[in-house]
Amino acid sequence: MTDTLVRAVTTDGNFRAIAIDATEMMAEVSKFHEASQLGTTVLGRALLGSLMVSNAILKGDERLAVVINGDGPAGKIVVEASAQGEVRGYVTNPTVELPLTAKGMQDVAGAVGSNGFLQVTKEIGEGDSFTGQVELMTGEIGDDLTYYMAKSEQIPSAVAVSVLVDPDGTVAAAGGFMISALPDASDEDITALEDKLANLPSISSQLVEGHTPMDLLFNLFGKDDVKLLATTEVALYPEISKRDYERMLATLPMNDLQEMLAEDHGVEIVDRFTGKKIQFDEAELSGIIAAKDAEGL
Repeated sequence: MTDTLVRAVTTDGNFRAIAIDATEMMAEVSKFHEASQLGTTVLGRALLGSLMVSNAILKGDERLAVVINGDGPAGKIVVEASAQGEVRGYVTNPTVELPLTAKGMQDVAGAVGSNGFLQVTKEIGEGDSFTGQVELMTGEIGDDLTYYMAKSEQIPSAVAVSVLVDPDGTVAAAGGFMISALPDASDEDITALEDKLANLPSISSQLVEGHTPMDLLFNLFGKDDVKLLATTEVALYPEISKRDYERMLATLPMNDLQEMLAEDHGVEIVDRFTGKKIQFDEAELSGIIAAKDAEGL
């Protein structure tokens, strides 16, 4: 089954909805980051939430960069996402571990912390960008993205994200939804939605039972009360190639490159988004230096 994100609207015109199932993608992410159960849960919530926000506020080829820094033991969380369904991200400390909460859940809030900010930068083309920043409310990520949508985007929304990781590290389910109020929604409509959200089965349990992203919305609003607008496949951004990293190295000052060659006889680059190591041996680094010198750079 391909990971998908759906966009929909309620037939009464009161709410716009986005739902996502990215279980397979998160299974891949958990492997190459060698993350703990908690680390996978933290990163997964950030990836899922950023994908939904990007599909709510971006157009065309615009991209989104989300940075969450709550001064918790997980460290900084960095995510990049697009309206086309591509995403990548990392947690500074993916192996973070904490005791379970009183409810027996992974302590995402404790790992992220709430002494800091959530920053969202929209890259809108031609080198232009817009950055919005809000204080972290709880560190639960979904709550904080909900606050961002209301505060910075002026769109009252409810963001719910869920990642279920088995003790062996296997991702059993990863998904979520974002419901945004449209101008015609009354206070009574919003209150009724809040009541439904409070009594809805967990997202993870629904996905484990085989429910699709549209099923999540059907279970919330009713099958006849939601209209599908679009479906988007979601996936990780393509990996950065060694050739791309070679071009990046060539932009460094000549003195830095020569120092790497003299002291380390090469260079190792760690891709923060995939955890993979890219090696340039002495001959390869010498070739980059020679090409740079020949171009007079």
